[in-house]
Amino acid sequence: MRPRLFSSKLTPARRRLYRSVLAFFVLVFLAMIWPVVTLFSHARPLILGMPFFLFYLAVLLVGSFLVLLSLYLWEDRTGASSDPEEDSP
Repeated sequence: MRPRLFSSKLTPARRRLYRSVLAFFVLVFLAMIWPVVTLFSHARPLILGMPFFLFYLAVLLVGSFLVLLSLYLWEDRTGASSDPEEDSP
């Protein structure tokens, strides 16, 4: 079975959405590794009582959750969660 992102039965809008989500998570991954993370690894300033680095990681975590939640709700609303290759005989 081919991954959904590479399925030939996807509409261009769905393919664009899945690619955007994939690109977002690649950027989150890159934002959490060296050398990018060294730009934010400071104890000061304190934001909401947290060191800046902890706040930076919390923002990435909450952003990831919101992207996954919105993708889930979109697939649930449009019925896009079913595998497009299961419909073929």
